[in-house]
Amino acid sequence: MLGTRLVCVGMVAASLVGGCGGKKAKTPHKPKAKVVEPPTVKEETEADRAAKRLEAAHAIIPDGSKCLPPALKESGAPHLELGVVTDAAMVCAIDTDPTRLLGPVGCFRVNLGTNELSYEAPQPLPGIGFAVHVDDKCARGYCLPAAPAAKTAHIVWSPDTSKVAVLADETIHVFEAAAKAHTADFSIRGDKGVTGEPASLHWVGDVLFVENADGNVFAFKADGTAIGGLEVLGGKAGQLLSTKGGSFSVLDNKARIAIAEKGWSTLTSYEVDSGKRTKVVRKLAKAPCKPEELDGYFKDPTSLADGKCKDYATKTFAYLVGANGIAGSKNLLVVLRDGRLGELGVIDPKTLVEQPKIIKLSWCGASAAPSE
Repeated sequence: MLGTRLVCVGMVAASLVGGCGGKKAKTPHKPKAKVVEPPTVKEETEADRAAKRLEAAHAIIPDGSKCLPPALKESGAPHLELGVVTDAAMVCAIDTDPTRLLGPVGCFRVNLGTNELSYEAPQPLPGIGFAVHVDDKCARGYCLPAAPAAKTAHIVWSPDTSKVAVLADETIHVFEAAAKAHTADFSIRGDKGVTGEPASLHWVGDVLFVENADGNVFAFKADGTAIGGLEVLGGKAGQLLSTKGGSFSVLDNKARIAIAEKGWSTLTSYEVDSGKRTKVVRKLAKAPCKPEELDGYFKDPTSLADGKCKDYATKTFAYLVGANGIAGSKNLLVVLRDGRLGELGVIDPKTLVEQPKIIKLSWCGASAAPSE
């Protein structure tokens, strides 16, 4: 018996699993680790993005505002464009900040009799395009057959707003506006096509216009037929018009555009139906500048050193560099720039001479000199 007890004691020391008739030890229970499911991330919709853009737009131009906010005078602020909506003059602020590309952030109908502004929700001006971000393969809800390489595109509504064109990479895509159905596409390259990088897109009549980075303008029928670059009337063969230091204007939504060159030194109108061009030259005082100085100024207005040449260029051209206009019954109405931002000038279409009547739009509160 004693021997048996000693053997059992030894076995207990060697193992607690059991022995000598004892019960088997239980293994401690380990609770299973809980599986934590990752939070569900709601996919952002175009409606969500539109709501965010509208909120950002209202932060720049408050909903219902009856005056231009001083923020539009800041460097890099949305710039004012002038268009025609249901036979009324409409001024819209268009955001071009590459980090936002909000497009229109607020619009105003202009009472040309009283100069009063009536607020309108942000909306595209007929025929005038703007840059937008591409989300996956969609631009403002208009989805391309495949995602483009570039993360930005240019979008424009047709004059009757029934169709939309999106320029992505080197291709123009055409959609039904309401259904957002993709109906056609064509390249902007090839014979008579765009050279260089495309910079903006417009639509007047049944013609789409693409500006490149040099300000040259190329025309295409809405079916993709290339018309070619718009040439200088009376210039050398192949010499193209340029909006550098000038502007592209949709004179009316059905038939005519105009390209102003070098601070409205010249204005060439183009009838989209017939291709007819008309050129008007502004009579200018003799400039105290060398030709190369003025050429440099229109490429970069900051290139001139202080002096007589800079004073002349500022007084004669600065307020018209980038100014776009619309056609009235007798005159052109032009949204001015630089130190005259917030003014609409009345210009004689036969001489390009500004008329005495000036339409001054109201600014909200006191503000500093504009720096656009």
